[in-house]
Amino acid sequence: MKIKNTDGTETVYSTLGDAANEAMVLLHGIGADRTMWHFQMEAFTGNGFYVIAPDLLGHGQSSKVKHLELQDWENQILDLLRAHQRETGILVGVSMGGVIAQSFAVNHPEMVSQLVVSDTFAELKTPLERALGLSQIIGFWLFKLLGPAVMAKGMASAYQAPFAQPAKDYFSQMALEADFEQLILARRAINRIDIVEQLKKLKPPTLVMVGDQFGDFFIAINRKIANAVEGARFVVLHEAMDPSNLINPASFNRETLKFLHEQPPAL
Repeated sequence: MKIKNTDGTETVYSTLGDAANEAMVLLHGIGADRTMWHFQMEAFTGNGFYVIAPDLLGHGQSSKVKHLELQDWENQILDLLRAHQRETGILVGVSMGGVIAQSFAVNHPEMVSQLVVSDTFAELKTPLERALGLSQIIGFWLFKLLGPAVMAKGMASAYQAPFAQPAKDYFSQMALEADFEQLILARRAINRIDIVEQLKKLKPPTLVMVGDQFGDFFIAINRKIANAVEGARFVVLHEAMDPSNLINPASFNRETLKFLHEQPPAL
């Protein structure tokens, strides 16, 4: 399906489930598209949700752009919810999608009933955090010079663990189709997020998850989000890494559904 956004761009998206149920918007990671959620679509609709999975701007079949800010993605989500006549929705975001979901929740809290983010960040302040963000941009520039096949090999080497095979297969294929100009724009946009202080005022019930395979540093970045949001639930997923919804879908789905069923939506 496809809609025309208010800024003239287009969003291509998939839906599944009974449209009478509460809407859940799934926001994918950088270099991915809506197909990243294939382990979640039926699991979530089978538990009473109407799932909307868009290709975010600069990704998949949605519009390519010449300039990109977090607000552009937020406007894309607004247009998507309005196209489905929704005043509120659940946001679920992983990695880049988690950054976008948090930014949307901070700027449009009245439209978010519950928030689930995983393997993400809310600021890049320390030297190590800034280096992480910059290294991603440098990496995309290098892969642009070296070619998609080299990136595909790099993605395969990043997901060598046996339990990471779904992500290895997925991102090795996605890398061959990568648009590096769009990836650089996207990474620059998410690197600018700085909302930890604003998260302290966030009202929607929030779940923060992170895989344990990238080590204490990455866990701490995600814990910072959970510590900022009053009453947030924090879960470390074992045998998982960014993106945990692909690496360990059973645990990701279980923890997400448990949270959504136990925590009443924001009024």
